[in-house]
Amino acid sequence: MTGLFVRHLWSGLTSSSFLRPSIQIQPSIRTKMVRRVNRHRVPTHTKPSDSWIQKKTVTRNLEADAVYDDEFAKRKPVDKVWLVKEYPVRPWPLGQVLQWHREMAQPKMLNSMDSFLWARLKLDMTTAKKTKFIENVKGLVTFPHYFEDRPRKNVVLFCRLPEHMKAAEKYGAYMFGYTDVIKQFERGDVTDTNYEYVLCAPDVYADILHLRKKISKDKFPNPQYGSLHPNVDKMLEKFIRGKEYQSAKYEEARGIVELRFGIINMSDQQLTENFQALVEQLTTHSQTKAGPFVVGSSVYCPPSTEEFRVDVTPFLPDEEDVLEKKESAKQVVDDLIKKTTPDIGDDLLKSSAKK
Repeated sequence: MTGLFVRHLWSGLTSSSFLRPSIQIQPSIRTKMVRRVNRHRVPTHTKPSDSWIQKKTVTRNLEADAVYDDEFAKRKPVDKVWLVKEYPVRPWPLGQVLQWHREMAQPKMLNSMDSFLWARLKLDMTTAKKTKFIENVKGLVTFPHYFEDRPRKNVVLFCRLPEHMKAAEKYGAYMFGYTDVIKQFERGDVTDTNYEYVLCAPDVYADILHLRKKISKDKFPNPQYGSLHPNVDKMLEKFIRGKEYQSAKYEEARGIVELRFGIINMSDQQLTENFQALVEQLTTHSQTKAGPFVVGSSVYCPPSTEEFRVDVTPFLPDEEDVLEKKESAKQVVDDLIKKTTPDIGDDLLKSSAKK
């Protein structure tokens, strides 16, 4: 009995906490993780009412009309100081503008007396029909006072008369001749990448018609573009020394042309005559007698950032005279071509003009 009591006591002591450390086991508690999603709400946009749209449109049209208003264009400042927004930009005579650019190009200022003068001319592309407009125009202008601004263009001339060959040698044509030049085109030794223009004397035009597949349509001799002309000397001068121009539209009814017309160290008379030739050449693209084709002009001279508005009115020719001269000149050229080469008829001239 005593042994049983001792044995039971010993088992109780061995299982007590002071002999063996107790391990507290915490029950696993599952917690639900709540994810907060920040959802950005799409802001609501209120649709404007029709009355609001109509009101803004009317306001914009009124502001645009105020810029081109005739009364606004006639305003002239009385004092030496005036608000720019209340008066139109004042145009200046070309001589005054040239003087201001020379002052900026002096050695003490920008030291750029060999800079080119640029003309920016605005064109009226409207026609007699309100819904029809003139496409972008391009061409060549021959200035009375020549100046170098880029390498000369490679020009090919088909001719066989001695005076035509002398003229081609005088102006430095890339290729000129008759039989040898035709054979080089037939063999494919000369392609469109070798030249910019192809010219032709009227007496050999019928002999090069078979080369239409060798020469692109834009470069094939054409009386409409002046590359087929009885005056070979004038034709060579135009295509070798002439300056290329091409308009760009900033509105459907408005275009702009930018071109160099001289160097700042040239005389006022030379620059004025070159500017006159540029305006007259652009006027030949006019298709209506309603108003001038060139409606504005400005002159700038890099590296100077100054640009002055030029009064173009003294340089504008009569629109009716320009159109009449254009038609008469075209008729004279066609008559001379047919007289020089009887084989070329009206049908051939019309087909070449279409191309």
